[in-house]
Parts: sequence; structure tokens; C-alpha cells
Amino acid sequence: MDELFEYSDSLNEPFQAFSGGWEFTKPHWHYFTEMIYLVKGILSVEVDGKQFIMNPGDMIIFHPKQIHSFHDVSDKSIKSSPLLFYGIKFDCMILSNTTPGSPKLPKLLDNASDAENASNLLFAKDLRFNPVKMYFEYCIWETTHKQFGYDIKVASMIGLIITEVIRIWLRHGFTFTSKNNFDRFTNKDFSVLEYIDLHSSENINIEELASKCGMCYSNFAKQFKAQYGKTCKEYIEFVRICKADTLLLYTDRTLDYISQETGFTDSSHFIRTYKKIRGITPKQRRILQMDDEVQMHDF
Repeated sequence: MDELFEYSDSLNEPFQAFSGGWEFTKPHWHYFTEMIYLVKGILSVEVDGKQFIMNPGDMIIFHPKQIHSFHDVSDKSIKSSPLLFYGIKFDCMILSNTTPGSPKLPKLLDNASDAENASNLLFAKDLRFNPVKMYFEYCIWETTHKQFGYDIKVASMIGLIITEVIRIWLRHGFTFTSKNNFDRFTNKDFSVLEYIDLHSSENINIEELASKCGMCYSNFAKQFKAQYGKTCKEYIEFVRICKADTLLLYTDRTLDYISQETGFTDSSHFIRTYKKIRGITPKQRRILQMDDEVQMHDF
């Protein structure tokens, strides 16, 4: 089964800018921050289990380590409006060069990653007075042509986009805190999330994970829940379900095959866990996926 983890080369390619129109992106995660601005069409997006619908002019931000995916639910009968979106991925450290006393954008983004008033999705109405679309287009042009100083201009424009995003969050009640979001589970030698991703189809021993992090089981369990909002067991199940969704929604594989491929003991175990996390059965999700476009067109 493919990994959800997507490698990002922070040293040699600290940012990427692109335009696209592919029908779906499988569940994945990375250490970069990613922003998608929708130009045409409609996107159904999932971020760490939360569902969003994007319309033209909307923008969504994926924080580092958030499992995210999207698929096109545009009306295919409208030939003049094919799906088109702009995307930017970047290492937050390119935003660090601010003057003394200025807000530290990486720290603000880190605070916003689990804040209730800092939604991943920003609506067109909130962005209507800001040239966000133009900033995306500039970033794409600069990274394509790579003229002198392009990296400075791209970093500056990403900073402008993030500044506008944070202003919107602040208007919606986001409050900056001084909490320390130090990642206790990732270092140069070991990453808990990468390990779980790689071994999710196996029987993962959480006590061994705790040992690899130099923690006792109880401290590991407490710290993991505090950092990721799920117990380690719940996170493992969520990763398995995300991988199962790729097979469920984009192949005709049987539930028996999917359950075996993604680490469940049998199809019954898979169905129970799927319903617990998604609120519906795998079969219902597959049917809804087929009906999704029709429902969106009617809407």
C-alpha cells in the first residue's frame, strides 16, 4: 500500500508554485505548508477528517502534517468552466526574515494549525479586497522563469498571502498565544508519523513507539494526544482509513481486499472502524462518491 507521506526537499526546493486541474489528489501529508486557490470549478476537500467544499475565489491552507485530499465535483457539462486551481507549497522558514518586533509568521501559522477560529478554508468574500489571486500568479510566473532574485520575490509574495490569511483569522476571533508547539515526535533520526505511515498495515506496538521516542508509555500517550488531537491508536486507525479511501473511491477492489491491504483483521473490523470514523459504511461512501457529482450539479 502506498505511503501517505510526500517528501519535501526543504534545502534545495523550499517552495513550489503550480497550476493544475487534475480530478483528484489522494490523501497525503508533508512537512510543507500548502495553499490552494480555486480559479474555476468546485472542489471537495478533506483535511484531517474535516470536509470542505471550495468554490471559485476560495482558498484553503494545509498545515504541515495534516492529511489532506481533494477531488473535482465540478459540473462536467459546463465545458467553459473546467477545473483550474493555483497551488503553493513552502517551508515556513522562508517567512522568518522579519524585522525585530514584527509578528513571526511561522509561529503564528503554528498557533493557527489547531485553533478553532482559524479555519483551513477561507471564503472568496473574505478575500475579495485582497489581490491573493495575483500573488499566486506572480509566484507561478517567477518559479517558472527563475529570473534574478525570483526566490526573494516568491518568499515576499508568500509572506503577503499569509499576512492576509492571518488578518482574516484575526477578524474571525483567532488569538495568538505563546504556547510552545515543539514537535516531540520528529527529529533527524526518527519520525513517529512517518513510521506509522510506513507500517500502518502491520500490527504497530505503541509501547515500542514510545521507547523509540525515549518516553514511557503513559507520557508518550499523553503527549501524542496533546499534539495531534487523537490518541496514537486513533491516529493509526485514521491513517488506515485514509489509505482505504484511495482503494475504495478510485478502484473497484472488494472490501475483503481493502481490509487486508490496509491492516485490518478482516472486513468486519474494517467496516466497524470506517463507520466509527466516517459516520457511514464503506459501501455507503462508495455510493456517495458516485453520486457526489450529480448532487453538486443539482446544487
